[in-house]
Amino acid sequence: MKRLTLGLTAIFSILFLTLSLIFSLNANTLVQTSMEDQTKTFMEETAHTLEKACQNLTSEDLSNETENWRVVRQELLSVSHSVEKVSVYNKEGKEICHLGNDRLKSENPGVVSSSPDSSKDFQFKRLDRPDHEAFYEYSGNLTNQQGDFLAYIRIVRSATDIADSRLRLFRFSILGSLMMTVLLYVALRIYFRQISQPIDSLSQLVGKLNKHDYSLRYDQLGVEELDALGDRVNRLADNLSQQGSQISMQEERLKLLMNYLVVGILMMDKDHQIKVVNRAAYRILNLNDKVLNHTYEEILKDQELKEMIAKGYKKKKNTKSEITFHSTKKRIVDVNVLYVPQNREELSFGERVIVLLYDITEIRHLEEVRSEFVANASHELKTPITVIKGFTETLLDGALEDPVSARYFVELMDKESDRLGQLINDTLDLARIEQDKREHRIENVCLDELIEEILIQLRQKAQKRQVQLHFENLFSKPIDLISEPSRIKQIMLNLIINAIKYNHPQGGDVWISIDSQPKSGLVIIKVKDNGIGIPKKDLPRIFERFYRVDKARSKASGGTGLGLSIVRNLVKSMDGHILVESKWQEGTCFTVYLPSDPRGEED
Repeated sequence: MKRLTLGLTAIFSILFLTLSLIFSLNANTLVQTSMEDQTKTFMEETAHTLEKACQNLTSEDLSNETENWRVVRQELLSVSHSVEKVSVYNKEGKEICHLGNDRLKSENPGVVSSSPDSSKDFQFKRLDRPDHEAFYEYSGNLTNQQGDFLAYIRIVRSATDIADSRLRLFRFSILGSLMMTVLLYVALRIYFRQISQPIDSLSQLVGKLNKHDYSLRYDQLGVEELDALGDRVNRLADNLSQQGSQISMQEERLKLLMNYLVVGILMMDKDHQIKVVNRAAYRILNLNDKVLNHTYEEILKDQELKEMIAKGYKKKKNTKSEITFHSTKKRIVDVNVLYVPQNREELSFGERVIVLLYDITEIRHLEEVRSEFVANASHELKTPITVIKGFTETLLDGALEDPVSARYFVELMDKESDRLGQLINDTLDLARIEQDKREHRIENVCLDELIEEILIQLRQKAQKRQVQLHFENLFSKPIDLISEPSRIKQIMLNLIINAIKYNHPQGGDVWISIDSQPKSGLVIIKVKDNGIGIPKKDLPRIFERFYRVDKARSKASGGTGLGLSIVRNLVKSMDGHILVESKWQEGTCFTVYLPSDPRGEED
């Protein structure tokens, strides 16, 4: 805008200066023409006066300088002007006389024609001298009343005063033109600046709006039309700002929703390029960051998934399938390919394909666990019932009459019924723990005293197995924690009993240690044995319900297969976690981490 303003100002100024110069030149020419016309009039009057005075003269009067000619000359002296010179020549070109200013010189005309036609040829012309002084000449033949040739007259008039006036006028015109041009330039600059400032401001504001920057506003600058336009642009900026905020908020909400959906989402356009992908899709498909604006054929690795998408494009219909991915780890994914036809209101988008990915690996695993649990529970319940029923039939068939056999069978039936009762209780306990339906009685628990009570309770069982129990407090002073005593007791009983059961037949040791970490707010409980250990391949599954490393050994020891599952769920319900380390034929160590005061974590 500044360049345009400067250019317009310069053009107008140059145009005005040119017109001013043309006017000055025309005015000067007009003055010159006017002065020449006035000079010609004066000279014509002088010639007319001379011609009138010579009407009654003859050529002899002029040659002999008679009285009549002297009277005429005297009359001419009275009308002659100081800036004029009148010269009279005979037909041979010889000057007879001159009147007026002697300083004015005229050239000898030479031989003058005396033909009748020549008397009519008076001429007016300008004579320029080397000294830049201008003269005007008026010349022609002088005749008497009869039309006879008397003489040739030449009137010369000085134009020095006219030239000076013209020069002064021209200089004044030039100076005035320059001054007016400067004033015009300044005025135009001020005027165009007043106009250009609001235009520049509006241009800057529109540029900001184009870049989605709605912070700038137009300030009124005194130009009514542009100020009105600026007010409209300000209202437009306010509306765009409000709409932009709403759109940004909606985009943030949509982005947040997309990223926190457990369902993976991919959207491809008509050119097969990926335009939308959320966090779940990155995780499920193990994608890198550079997937947008690339075709799905380049990015996706699973051939079955690519074939499903291609089928959606080709047949223009939805498809569904369950695909197992083997990228970093096994994933079972429910895949839905949705074909979205072109919308008439959104012609620029064209057809699209949306892929929904739902990771059902955990669901399928839970289904397997549930099926396995039902099968194991059925089997575990069936075994003692079958034993009890078999022994009952044996007793009814006659063994009841034999006291020794009858007692043996009844003892076995009692043992199996106890096992059945323990299995049912453990199953119910596990269900209540998983559903968190047990009543919680939170109180201050002295861990040292609780473990001492448990060791006294289990000492006889350990002695039968020739297992030595050892307890150590690594914190060097009693450890208290806010928790539920029954839960901690159940955890410790299960871990210590397992350590006693699965120790070597010839005996062994079980070490129980406790420690506290005040900085982290955790209490650490370790139960370690030097028994037979757990094979490495079985470690990931030992916390599953009814899972046994050695089924025959577990049945012989009277276990239900639910103890460690109960322990894990109890620890989890107390916001803790449990770790296990084991080596086959060397022993096992369980480490339990519990918060010393879970109420502090809630706060």
